[in-house]
Amino acid sequence: MKAVVIGGGPAGYVAALSLKRLGAEVLLIEREELGGTCLNKGCIPTKTIIHSLGLLEKIKNQKIINEINYPNISVDLQTLMQKKDNVVDTQKKGLLMLLKHSGVKIIKSEAELINPQTVFLKETSEKIQADRIIIATGSKPAKLPMLSFDGKKILSSDDLWNLKKIPESITIIGAGAIGCEFAWIFHLLGSKVTLIELMPKILPMEEEDISKEVEKLFKKRKIQFYTGVRIQDLKIFDNSVQITLSNEKILTSEIVLVSVGRAFNTDCIKTSEIKLGNKKEIIVNERMQTNIENIFAAGDVIGNWLLAHVAYKEGEIAAKNAMGDNKKMDYTVIPSTIFTVTEVASVGLKEADAIQKGFNVKKGIFPFRAIGKAHVVGEIEGFIKVIADKDSDIIVGAHVVGADASELIHELAMAVKFKIKINDLKELIHSHPTLSECIGEAIKDISGEAIHKIK
Repeated sequence: MKAVVIGGGPAGYVAALSLKRLGAEVLLIEREELGGTCLNKGCIPTKTIIHSLGLLEKIKNQKIINEINYPNISVDLQTLMQKKDNVVDTQKKGLLMLLKHSGVKIIKSEAELINPQTVFLKETSEKIQADRIIIATGSKPAKLPMLSFDGKKILSSDDLWNLKKIPESITIIGAGAIGCEFAWIFHLLGSKVTLIELMPKILPMEEEDISKEVEKLFKKRKIQFYTGVRIQDLKIFDNSVQITLSNEKILTSEIVLVSVGRAFNTDCIKTSEIKLGNKKEIIVNERMQTNIENIFAAGDVIGNWLLAHVAYKEGEIAAKNAMGDNKKMDYTVIPSTIFTVTEVASVGLKEADAIQKGFNVKKGIFPFRAIGKAHVVGEIEGFIKVIADKDSDIIVGAHVVGADASELIHELAMAVKFKIKINDLKELIHSHPTLSECIGEAIKDISGEAIHKIK
């Protein structure tokens, strides 16, 4: 069986490795860099920078040094970027080694799918025949009509990696996960940050009280934001950009970041036989199969959850089914994480969605400031919220805002996945002192039994 994978990001390289381990002859085609957006321009670079800058922020907040003698620490952008590049390069070398040792053949080229069995390599004009094809070409920053990217004043998230100096001010259009993460990065760098969001709240896809908590933390740190507004006008000057909002507020900043979602990379599809959706995403079934029997697709390009860890699983499912299996992708329990002014994580249903689906909702909420470890690490902001069905006693959703939310969410994800009952989970003993004690207390709070919560 000869298989071709187009795209070397999370979905593509996992699909290639899975195909090879299942006995296929595998060719992986990537036009840019292995690892895709996640490794080169997204997850890994941003988290490296957030972690590095966050260390300085934590030291400042510990209050263990006399302010008079506090060292004047400044951030060197070039050094910070070099740290980011080192992390990315190390990961890419490891990925390349993994693929080569697994026997996956890698070609750097732009590829076009010209019919259900043929992939055309633009660099060499070679036509490659394949029994199975998996498309994993990912996505790119979406554009707005009034805000065309110029790489100088109007930037995409990709363009930010080309900055040579820290801007004095930045306006970020779109307060979703990417917008809020970059808002935090530029705040830590010392820029004046303003967020603009069309929806009524920042992080519009998150639980209502989670978004409110992040808004409170932004206000505390003087990160400005305007929600429920549109851009009425935009003017570009030599040294600034001026934006007029629908509420008549005028904002001026050195640069503007447009962060309003992603567009799907389906330009490689040169055959009309593959069905695309309204946003040019590839339509697949729950087996990751397109309307063409031997062609599968996975990752951002199918337009479902635009998350690397979801792409990993989709790539694996696509590969297994391409080799004759009958696996189905399950999207019911997907943990999502955001790294901003504090970490945000969620899994399962929001409270409003649970009510809409007919659950008899009961919930538990427990603040980090009520446990010792939060004070030990100097991060007392935020809380854990657990949502359960009163009739069945089963956890249906969980939301965390606070330190290490990205790690804590997985215990709760397992509870949702395996339909664990509240009465069973509250018997679990959490180590002390840990932040995970908050989970146990939030679980107990559902029935009013949280020990460290004032009633």
